[in-house]
Formats: sequence, structure tokens, C-alpha cells
Amino acid sequence: MAGPCRIYTVVWRRRVAAFVATVGVGVGAAASADAGADFKLVAVMHQNLAAINEIYEAIVRDDYERVEKGATTLKTNASSMKGIDLKSLQLDAKKGTEFNRFLTAQHRAADSIAKAATSEDAAAVLLGVNLLIDDACVACHSEIRETDAGRTPRALFMRSLLSSVQSVNRGIAMNDYGLIAREAREIGATAHILTWNQVIETIFMVEDPEDRDEFRGYFETLSSQAIRVEHAAAEKNPKMISAATRSMLNNGCVSCHERFRDGIRERAKQER
Repeated sequence: MAGPCRIYTVVWRRRVAAFVATVGVGVGAAASADAGADFKLVAVMHQNLAAINEIYEAIVRDDYERVEKGATTLKTNASSMKGIDLKSLQLDAKKGTEFNRFLTAQHRAADSIAKAATSEDAAAVLLGVNLLIDDACVACHSEIRETDAGRTPRALFMRSLLSSVQSVNRGIAMNDYGLIAREAREIGATAHILTWNQVIETIFMVEDPEDRDEFRGYFETLSSQAIRVEHAAAEKNPKMISAATRSMLNNGCVSCHERFRDGIRERAKQER
């Protein structure tokens, strides 16, 4: 056990260093948009994430009809958001062209997922999802949504988790179980730090003790599922990896966002 423990310790220390280095950026930076004003955008983002989760679950079950259904949702949402008035979402109205470009990237990636589903090509489906996240989700958030809030420790931790989950999916597509195991350890180390009271209170501004316990539970779920991913990687079991990754997203990320994210954003806005 010395080898894995030593690797975990190195990753854990790296995450602590990242936390210490970024905590000085400031807590409570301005939220990118008012929760009420961008309700439609937030709702569509939740639908997109739910569609991606459905695709992951369908792959595990070899249910390519559901994969195609999820891809259709992604395409429909991309089309529905084109031409929307960014000012009404409290976003930079001058970035309409860029916003539409990212929506086109989402539509293109979703189309590739749908085509891969037709040929029942699981690897191509996962590559399409990674293309979606790279060229649409992450790119759009970096260009359109990011303000000073995008450089807070909270945002940096979330980006780290997203990057690692993305790499796990890339590892599944490439049959690279070493990559999957490494990224699972990264997820576990990051999730461990995010269970600390100091982090929960100062970075995520969750002050109520009962809320902190609930918040911590989501990251404990993330950590336990990361261990499952690592074990499944050792066994070279892609279906178990996908199932554990899906559980991380559904029972960790999505559940936590639905319970806490809007409240965190509102408190950050009030503390400007």
C-alpha cells in the first residue's frame, strides 16, 4: 500500500498548495450574473448536464436510443439559445458572435454523438462528449462567463474536478487505465480538501453547521466514487468506471449544485 499512499500524498499536497496559493485571490468576488436574470440560461445548463449524465448512463447500459435522446436534447438546447439577448442575461452583449460560435460547437459535438449512437460506437460517443466539453462548455465559460469570479479558489477547484472527470472519460475512450487511475486519485484528493470546514466556510460560504454537514457529504460521495473508479481501473472494467463516474456526477456534482450553487452565488453578490 506504500506506493498508492505515497502517490495520494503527493497529489493531496499539490491540492493544498493550490488552495493556499489561491486563497489570497479573495472570497466573495462578484457573481457573473444575477440568479433571477439568467434563470433561462441556468435552466438550459442544467438540462445540458442532465443530458450528458443520461448519455453516460446509457453507455453503461448499451442503450444507444437513450444516447441519441440525450444528444437530441443538447442539439435542441443549442438551437434554442442562438440569437438570445446576452444583455438580458447580464452578459457582455458584444460577445454574441462568440456565444453563437460555442452553441454551434455544442450542436456539432452533439451531432457526432448521435451519429456514433447510430453505429453503436461507445468510444466515439465518449470522444464526442469530450469534444462537447472542450469546445463548447469549457470554452464558453472561459470566454463568456468568466469575470474575476472565475479566478477565485472556488472556481479553480471546480475546474480541477471537471478536468479530471473529463480525463477519466478520455481514458475510457482510449483504454488508458493508467490515466483513469491517476485522475481518480486527483478527484479523491481534491474532494478530500473540499470536506474541510475552513474551505466550506470561507471558499463556499456555507456557514450553517447542518448545511456544512450536507455540503461535506456531497464531496465524501465524490471521494468514495473516485476510489471505485480507481479500483475499477485496476481491474480494467470500463462499465464499472462509467457507473462510478456517473454516480459522481449525479450524486455529487449535480445534487450539490441543485442544493447549494444558486445560494452561494447570491451570497457572493451580496458581499461585493
